[in-house]
Amino acid sequence: MSSLFKDIYSVSFYDRFSNLAGEVIPSFDKTKFQQSIFNNDWEKKELKERMKHTALVLHDFLPKDFDLAAQIIEQIITKLKQNDFNETSIEFMFFPEYIGSFGLDHFETSVKTMEFVTQFTSCEFAVRPFIIKYGDRMIHQMLKWSLHENAKVRRLSSEGSRPRLPWAMALPALKNDPTPILPDTLETGTSRYFRILPTEQER
Repeated sequence: MSSLFKDIYSVSFYDRFSNLAGEVIPSFDKTKFQQSIFNNDWEKKELKERMKHTALVLHDFLPKDFDLAAQIIEQIITKLKQNDFNETSIEFMFFPEYIGSFGLDHFETSVKTMEFVTQFTSCEFAVRPFIIKYGDRMIHQMLKWSLHENAKVRRLSSEGSRPRLPWAMALPALKNDPTPILPDTLETGTSRYFRILPTEQER
């Protein structure tokens, strides 16, 4: 077994994922999907590159209408849960990558989908381009999420709005002025997923 973290994206992983995706999408071509995943550049790709590549390949197998694609993604995740795939597993962060790549012009659908997906695998990276594009509108949504009953959604409101986040794009406006993300609701929280406040370095 490989000791490289990027090799969590293995043949066996894609084989199992393809089988379940095919149960949701009758026209899903498992062979073509895996051939597209394991292209000539595969071995050179690092973890995040493989994650993004998976999202791009999946795009070719989903409807081009983002609303329809989002519905199918939710159905696939439901199927994954039913088949005991590990929630919060980093392998599935290609779903948030998909939303960030193809849902940016579809605010309402993307917000709804991120709220669902982040309860399976974190959308903390995917939400950041929405903060940059939509500004206060997205911050308002993050504040609503900070009161959500699900701890993983509350965590999205916190981690996703960090002005700096490892592996993720920075949020320049919040680096200059973090006050929009410092209400009382983000200062407390009993869940182990919940961050307290941005550090001095993040402000």
